Amino acid sequence: MTEIIPSPKKRDYVAERRAAREKKALRVASLADDRNTGKLGDEIIKIAQAMILCTLPYRATDKNKITRSARLGDGSILYVTFTAGMRDVPLPFGADRKLLAWIFDRAISSNSPFIPWNSAVEYQDEIGQSRGGKNNRELRERFRRISGLVISIERKTQTAQADQFFTVVEKSYLPASIKDDSDDDALQQSLPELADRYGFVLTRMLFDDIRKHHVAVPRSLWLQNKGSSHVHDLLLWLYYRCYAAQSESVIPWDSLREMFPDDDSNDRRLRQHAEQAIKELRILWPSVRIDAVPEGVWVNRAAQGMLPDDVDRNRIRRS
Repeated sequence: MTEIIPSPKKRDYVAERRAAREKKALRVASLADDRNTGKLGDEIIKIAQAMILCTLPYRATDKNKITRSARLGDGSILYVTFTAGMRDVPLPFGADRKLLAWIFDRAISSNSPFIPWNSAVEYQDEIGQSRGGKNNRELRERFRRISGLVISIERKTQTAQADQFFTVVEKSYLPASIKDDSDDDALQQSLPELADRYGFVLTRMLFDDIRKHHVAVPRSLWLQNKGSSHVHDLLLWLYYRCYAAQSESVIPWDSLREMFPDDDSNDRRLRQHAEQAIKELRILWPSVRIDAVPEGVWVNRAAQGMLPDDVDRNRIRRS
């Protein structure tokens, strides 16, 4: 008797896209409600300025060096070069970027370049990731890629240029079980007993730079990036760009392409992503002054910020 194997069910891409749009609308609406009630400003993450202006790749790459550039509101130009500095360890990519941002925020908030390894569980809890097994292995792999990262930051004005070069991690002190892939549950089981004995130290020059040059972003806005990474990166950048705007200006499309990964062959996609990010930003910030124009993205100073100024959180717009 011949066994009849049912044909695999065809995916309904139209329904999937509709569901994704509905989920995105709910997330944006939730953020808007938090802004209206003041809750949006309760929790802030401090993201290194260089990371919000110039991003690491979204996907794994065989390149060992990538340079991004961005023109700041004061007319200066920021160049950021990411280099893979360890043998056989690739550049960080994808969700590594979120872990790196979290590490920097932890250092800035605690005012210390030392990050205790037991805080790794806090990161997993915050992003809603279960502990143990595959997730712990991925966390170790992400940390290894980050620990091999070398960053050079060049800030250039019409009269001067400042260059800085640094590795991300200066030293690390980790228990052997965290490096041992055969012991999947060791991280979860041993972390409660680690206290502050294990951890890693950011390079002091890098720590000083991110402490001086960082952007305060609503934590829930940073967390809610379940959709396109392109749109989310643009949303965070546009939030910062509008927050810091002092006067009217247009950021050319070509300048935007130099800031973000160019892994899309469709030249029009950048504009589509920017228009979606602008749409979401307008919902979150009704008084924002921003628009997509043929030349690029037009921005101007808003009369009122998305969040009220807060000296304690280093959230003060320049007058």
